[in-house]
Amino acid sequence: MKNYSSVLIICNPNAMRGKIDEVLPHIKKRLSLRYSKVDSITSQSDDGAEELANKNAGKYDIILSCGGDGTLHQVVNGVMQTEFRPLIGILPYGTCNDVARTLKIPFKLDKAIDCVLRLNTTNYDLMTDGTTFISYSLATGYLTKVSYSAKSNLKKKVGRFAYVLSALKYIFKFNSLPFTITADGERIHGKFAYIMLINSESVGGFLLNKGENLHNGMFKLVLIKQTKFKIGSFFNFLKIFIRGIRRLKNSKNVIVKDVKNVIIENHSNEPFALDGEKIKFLRKEINTNTSLTFIKK
Repeated sequence: MKNYSSVLIICNPNAMRGKIDEVLPHIKKRLSLRYSKVDSITSQSDDGAEELANKNAGKYDIILSCGGDGTLHQVVNGVMQTEFRPLIGILPYGTCNDVARTLKIPFKLDKAIDCVLRLNTTNYDLMTDGTTFISYSLATGYLTKVSYSAKSNLKKKVGRFAYVLSALKYIFKFNSLPFTITADGERIHGKFAYIMLINSESVGGFLLNKGENLHNGMFKLVLIKQTKFKIGSFFNFLKIFIRGIRRLKNSKNVIVKDVKNVIIENHSNEPFALDGEKIKFLRKEINTNTSLTFIKK
């Protein structure tokens, strides 16, 4: 095993509801039990972690993302733009922490630090459109707006409850979205209530894809067809988040596939949530052909 000796902690300024600077001395002290060099940088903005990761990827053996899934997304993309591939660790102090949940990293500070000290690792496939790397999900449709419409200042104050408040705005909006999806060469055209590409166990804090193989070169495509009565699509959506994806594999109006390549033609120009952040596109091709090594529990 490589001798890992240096760690950089990249912090979101809102981590731990804006109090991350108060606990950084404790984090560094504990990590110094194993690593000879432990440094930290707090981003000056919510979206500054990518540049910090990019500039420092070649200087450290391990980069720790201290924040939520948005911070991790930035760290991953910053690292992937360089030739260097440090280990990626997570101190999960965001709102949902879906990748941390997938890697079974505890949310209590000292237990999360224990994972970095033990240094158990796993290879984790990334989805990519050729420019941006996706850590865990790309989705659109019912309630997707919740992930990017919740205000950061509200999340800082009330945590996950900010998403509940945001959900109230969209809970009765059942859109019928026209898409053409080409999955490993199979063309699927129709109207959908929900579309998701996922390579994690957790989305929105729900373990809906438990037991997913994170390093098999594939990701899951989930399509919920728009039913004649829109309430039917709504119940299929709920079933995924309550019972899990695997339980609905044989459902008439739900398509679940393990795929390597997906082309999405977005005929309505509906926004997507990419790792929880809003993006818009008319056509996008997604592949999985690269991975990073992450620290797990």
